[in-house]
Amino acid sequence: MLRKFTVILFSVLVTAGSVHAAPLNEDAIIFQAMEEEMARSLSELKVDVFEPPYFINYQMRHHDRAEVAASFGALVHSDIQQKRTLFVDVKVGDPQFDSSTPQSHRYSIEQFIPVDPDLDSLKRALWYETDLRYKQAIVSFLRKKGRFISGVESHDLPDFSKGKPAREQIDSIPEWKLDMSEWERLAREVSSLFKEAPEIEKSRVKIFSDRTTRYYYDSEGNKIRDAHLEYGIHLEAWTKTAQGTQLHDQETLYFKKIDQIPTQGELVHATQNLIVSLRALKSAPQMDPYVGPAIFSPDAAAVLFHEAIGHRLEGDRLRRDKDGKTFLKKIGQRILPKFVTVVDNPALESFQGTPLIGHYHTDDQGQLSREVVLVDRGVLKSFLLSRMPVLGFNRTNGHARSDGARAPMSRMSNFLVKSGLTLDAASLKQRLIEEVRKQNKPYGLFVKKIVGGETQTDTRQFQVFKGKPLYLYKVFPDGREELVRGVDFVGTPLSMISKILITGNDPTVINGFCTAESGVLPVASITPSVLLSEVELQASHQPHVRRPILNPPRPTLSP
Repeated sequence: MLRKFTVILFSVLVTAGSVHAAPLNEDAIIFQAMEEEMARSLSELKVDVFEPPYFINYQMRHHDRAEVAASFGALVHSDIQQKRTLFVDVKVGDPQFDSSTPQSHRYSIEQFIPVDPDLDSLKRALWYETDLRYKQAIVSFLRKKGRFISGVESHDLPDFSKGKPAREQIDSIPEWKLDMSEWERLAREVSSLFKEAPEIEKSRVKIFSDRTTRYYYDSEGNKIRDAHLEYGIHLEAWTKTAQGTQLHDQETLYFKKIDQIPTQGELVHATQNLIVSLRALKSAPQMDPYVGPAIFSPDAAAVLFHEAIGHRLEGDRLRRDKDGKTFLKKIGQRILPKFVTVVDNPALESFQGTPLIGHYHTDDQGQLSREVVLVDRGVLKSFLLSRMPVLGFNRTNGHARSDGARAPMSRMSNFLVKSGLTLDAASLKQRLIEEVRKQNKPYGLFVKKIVGGETQTDTRQFQVFKGKPLYLYKVFPDGREELVRGVDFVGTPLSMISKILITGNDPTVINGFCTAESGVLPVASITPSVLLSEVELQASHQPHVRRPILNPPRPTLSP
C-alpha cells in the first residue's frame, strides 16, 4: 500500500538545451552536511535510558524532470522542474533485535530540502529528520519488544545482517540533454492524429526525461553518489463502449539516450495502431466467465510471474508474521516446470538493445547488487534479500530498494524468466488448439495485453492474484480468433504456475513500475509467451458512465 508523502520543493527552470551536472563543490557540501550531522547524532543523540542509534543511513535524491504533453494537437503542459527528497533511517537497539518494523516510517512531516548548496540549511533538514526518526525508532522498539514478550510475534533471526566492506563510490553524472521546442512540436503533431478519431474522448502524448542523482551516506562508512537518466514517450487514449464501459490503452517507450527517441514517422505509426486497437476493442463482445487453456503473451506472462512468483520471493516479506510465506520452506524443492529458470539481475542495462529500467549497481542500503538465481530448472534456490536475514540466508544480495522516501525492502529489479523448452508462435498456437481438443473445450484463449496485476501475500487476505486482460482473444479449433473483453483472470500462485506446459521462443522486455510498501519502483521483466493448461476467467468490475451526448466538434479546416 502506498503512503502519501509531500513533494518538498519545486524550482521551475525556464531554460532548455543541455543541462549539466552540479559543480563538484555542491557534492562536497552535501556530503559535509551528512558527515557532520551523523557524527553529532551518533555521539550525542540520546534520551532518558535509551542509547544513541547504532546505525544511521542518509539518502538524498536530486530529481530533474522535463515533461511536454499535448492533446488533440495542442500543448497542455511543458516545464522543467527540480526537487530534492530526503530519507533518514535510524536504528536503535542492536543488530540482533532493533527498532526496524514494516511501519517504521509510516509517520512523515513536511520537510523543506534546499536545492541550493547551502550547508546550514542542509544540516538543519538532516538534524530535524534524524531527531524525528530517532524518537519514532524508540517507540517502534518498545512496541516490538512488547509484542515479542507477549508472544504475539516470534523473533528467531537477527534484524540486521553484516554489510559488505564499506566503500566510497562517486560515479559521474550524465549530461542532461533537452530540446523542449522540438518536443513541443513533436507532441503537437503526433497528438493531432486523434482529431481524426471521433470515438476517442480523451488522449495524450507525453515526452519526458528524468535524471535522478542519489547521495548516500551511512554510519558504516559507505559514501555513494550515483545517477540514473532516462527518456520516454507515453501515448494513451480513452473511449467508451455503447454501454458506457470506459476503455483505456497506452504505450510507453523508454530510452537511455536522447538520440534513441523514435522518429515522428514511427510515433505516427504507433499512434495509429493505438487508435485501430481501441476501435476493435470498443466493438468486441462481452466475455463470460470461463475455464480453459490459454497462451499468455510476453506482456501477460510478465504479470503472471511478477505477481505469482516475484513478490513471494522478496525476502523481507517472509519475516512478517502475517505473511503467507508461500515459498519460505521450499528451498531445494521444485516449484516450476524443470525447463524454467528465474533470475533477477540489477546489473543488466539492456536486453537485445532494449534498455532495462530496473538497472542499478548499488542498492538503497549501500550494498553492491548482484545477480540472483532464484529458480534453477524449476528448483527454488534463493530469495531477493536486503540486510534483513531470512531463514537460511544471513547476507544481503543487494536487493534493498525504495523510492527515496520510504524504508527500503527487498524488491525485484530486472526479472528474467528463461526457458529450455520453447516453440515458435505458430507452433505454440497449434499446441493450444491441441489442448483445446484434448480437453473438449469450445475454444482456448490468447491473452495479448494486460493493463495491470495485483496480488495478496498477507494471511489476512485470500492468497490469490489477478490480472486484467485488455486484449483477450478466443482461439477456436479451426484457428479462428475473436477479440472479447470484460473479464479478469484469477488464481492461486501454486496452482497457476503448476499449469505451465511450454513457452514461446520470444523473450521480450516489459518495462513498468511496481507499487509496494517501499514505493513505486521501476522494474523490468524479460519473459517469453507461456502456454497454460488451464486459466480461470471471472467477470470484471466495470463501472458504466454515459457516453457524451453530442458528438465531438469537427476539426476546423485549415485555410
